[in-house]
Amino acid sequence: TTSPQSKLVGRAQGLYELACQHQLAITVSMSFVFVDGPNNGSCISLFGNNWQIVHVRKMPIIGATHVFLLTCGYAIAQTHRADFKSGDVIVGCN
Repeated sequence: TTSPQSKLVGRAQGLYELACQHQLAITVSMSFVFVDGPNNGSCISLFGNNWQIVHVRKMPIIGATHVFLLTCGYAIAQTHRADFKSGDVIVGCN
């Protein structure tokens, strides 16, 4: 979206787990579920390590439905803001 006030087109839902003893790394199992627009009812699922020490990360797309059924490749994730004290993190995906 272009801003927090933009129309909702989908939701990110999934699990984040700490995955490393020596660095800040998170294992991500996440789906982007579209709830409006031309992609309504479609979903893209990612699974992989999200290394917080790397500014731009690649996570593989492991599945998709409806409009994105034959999608393969990876998503590029980039941290925009992180407050580890509160646990709030904003990550953008392409």
